[in-house]
Amino acid sequence: APPVVVIGTTRDPATPYAWAVGLADQLDSGVLVTFDGDGHTAYRRGAPVCITEPVTSYLLTGKAPPATRC
Repeated sequence: APPVVVIGTTRDPATPYAWAVGLADQLDSGVLVTFDGDGHTAYRRGAPVCITEPVTSYLLTGKAPPATRC
């Protein structure tokens, strides 16, 4: 399967971070990008570059970034 990037936020009030970890682990081609912060949406305007750059690159090229935590 093509790579699937899962974005998890460590202090997400709506979807626990453990769910993102579990989903990425269940996918044969899952890659976890972790935002160590608050909020429900990590990939958004004003998000840190360590999240936006790898995710935007993935969306444009289909090539998954390495697992990242920032």
